[in-house]
Amino acid sequence: MLRFLMSVKNEITCNKLEQLYFLYHKEMFYAAYAILKDYHEAEDVVQTTILKLSSRLEKIKTVKCDRTRAFVVIIVRNLSINIYN
Repeated sequence: MLRFLMSVKNEITCNKLEQLYFLYHKEMFYAAYAILKDYHEAEDVVQTTILKLSSRLEKIKTVKCDRTRAFVVIIVRNLSINIYN
């Protein structure tokens, strides 16, 4: 994760991704683990979610809000379901 954040050239993008990770990483993990029942796969889904969010940051106006939290959890849930199936 840190290697990816270090490779991001834009400081604003990097800061936003860091904030998203630190605010929501536990919730993302719990949502993924509830579906997958596997620690390592849930961790992989969290990392993949952050990568996906990096290309969708324009949709996120405020990091700390219910709408952003829901957006993040929906991505995690969908990725987890895709892996589970």
